[in-house]
Amino acid sequence: MNAYELLILNRNILQVMDGVSLDVGDVKYIPVYQEYMRLLREGHKKTYIMQYLSDEYNIAERTIYRIIDKFSSTVNI
Repeated sequence: MNAYELLILNRNILQVMDGVSLDVGDVKYIPVYQEYMRLLREGHKKTYIMQYLSDEYNIAERTIYRIIDKFSSTVNI
């Protein structure tokens, strides 16, 4: 399979991702979001969660906020 065939095969999902500003590289942040949701369910405060995730994943707090906002957005397919 070449790059063209891969794009054609996944064209629809890639167009949806582009429409909601999701990048393929955002896949690396899935564990961050999963950890955020777990901590939120456990009742931790958002400020604590953001600090914890920033320290745990060595990512700026502002980036954590952007990840959470992006992954929490509603996607219409």
